[in-house]
Amino acid sequence: MTIELRLLRYVVAVADEGGFQKAADRLHMAQPPLSRQIAALERDLGVRLFERRPTRLTEPGKVFVEGARELLAEADALVARTVRTAHGTAGTLRLGYVTSAAYWAVPTLLSAMSARHPGIRVETREMWTADLATALERNEIDAALSRSLPPLPHLARLTLAREHLVVVVAAGHRLAARKELSLRELRGDTLRAVRRDIAPAFHDALLAALRATGEHFPVEEEPVPGFRHLVLDERTFTAVPQALARHLPPGTTALRVRDDLPRFDLDLVWRADSTAPPLPSLVRAARELAT
Repeated sequence: MTIELRLLRYVVAVADEGGFQKAADRLHMAQPPLSRQIAALERDLGVRLFERRPTRLTEPGKVFVEGARELLAEADALVARTVRTAHGTAGTLRLGYVTSAAYWAVPTLLSAMSARHPGIRVETREMWTADLATALERNEIDAALSRSLPPLPHLARLTLAREHLVVVVAAGHRLAARKELSLRELRGDTLRAVRRDIAPAFHDALLAALRATGEHFPVEEEPVPGFRHLVLDERTFTAVPQALARHLPPGTTALRVRDDLPRFDLDLVWRADSTAPPLPSLVRAARELAT
């Protein structure tokens, strides 16, 4: 048989109040129809839920009320979750990010979301830029933290930070003991650049930024992709966003660059036509953190 939630509330009210009249007052209804509906429920169940005069629960009634409370609590929680999801304060959000965002942007944004919207669960995936673009196109993620996703009309973006480039050299490099340098001091060295197939826009922007200073370097792609595994020697160097300067692998060091290089933006990017309810909450949190 099917029992309406309304009847569960009626039975719980009578059990709580210890009588039909008080329960009717609590439910803002007349006592006779309340008594009739509970009596009809008892007939359908084939058991008495209450003893009358005085009103008290039978043993089957105690079992029924215990289960009714659990079902009503679950129903109320379901309604609350549904409303929060509709308002963008609950649900699941899928966030992709590049490696260089893992050190401050991702944990800071997740912390802000947890504090402001504890009902929103953020699933994170570290990805290469090319994969981020594909994942956004296929709606496999709802937003991305990236430095080089192309400015396409259907993508919205918010810049979280604008960072300088730093040069990274091996500990045995002739300039490793320095705190800063000019690019001309690296003449004769080879630039180890991130592989173009996994981060095409960043690869091209990095080369363009260095060449804009008038310096030209032979270019090799990193044999092991990822800033956590830089492979450098005494005649090679690379350049990375400043956020990575304190998170480089052992045996390397970062140096400030005196040359006037463009800054590299870290953007939150999402589809402008996205209907993910929690997305506006993420964007608001990111806007508050933007520096």
